[in-house]
Amino acid sequence: MRVVIADGHEVVRIGLRTVLQHSGEGYELVGEASSGSELLKLLAHTPCDVVIIDFQMPEDTAALDGVMLLRELRRRFSKLRIVVLTTLRNLAIFRAMYREGVEAVVEKASMVDELFVALRTVRAGRTYIGQQLREQMLDSSTHANESSSAGGKRGQSLSVREAEVVRLLAQGLSVSEVARITHRSVKTISWQKHSAMAKLGLGNDQQLFDYARTSGLL
Repeated sequence: MRVVIADGHEVVRIGLRTVLQHSGEGYELVGEASSGSELLKLLAHTPCDVVIIDFQMPEDTAALDGVMLLRELRRRFSKLRIVVLTTLRNLAIFRAMYREGVEAVVEKASMVDELFVALRTVRAGRTYIGQQLREQMLDSSTHANESSSAGGKRGQSLSVREAEVVRLLAQGLSVSEVARITHRSVKTISWQKHSAMAKLGLGNDQQLFDYARTSGLL
């Protein structure tokens, strides 16, 4: 199985390279990238079966990370299998990953224990969901069912697009920059920002940043 690693942190790439090369499971490391743009250029001329990618890549001239990079990978390389590494813990973002065709999501904190399980699962043609994510989804489902049984109102959750806009804004990007990156209008991004703030009951940008940090969007 030919593997490409894409992570903005050299120490992570070194760690992944080492464990893959000493796994004894037939993984051939055929390339590494430190940004989204680098990854796309590498894959254009490097045959590869699976890419292990950090969801939050560093900014570059194309600002390719997150959902936008996943979408571009799926558009250009439809048969490529994608394993995402992430420190995020937000259900809307997780759902966006799988909606873009990701085969596996592994939390970086659990990488040592779960990476090879994820790779074996993907190799067998199945989708892998990390343990923390499975527990989080179960908790979310349980709370929703309890709220419904009690006759209470369910809290308004962010849409996938709203969550991604909040994530990008919380990284310090302006509404105009987010619009350029996501290929949407400034008006649309502004509306999604205000819609997210209204759903969450937030009154200013600092509160939005605090929410992004505490809810696992950063």
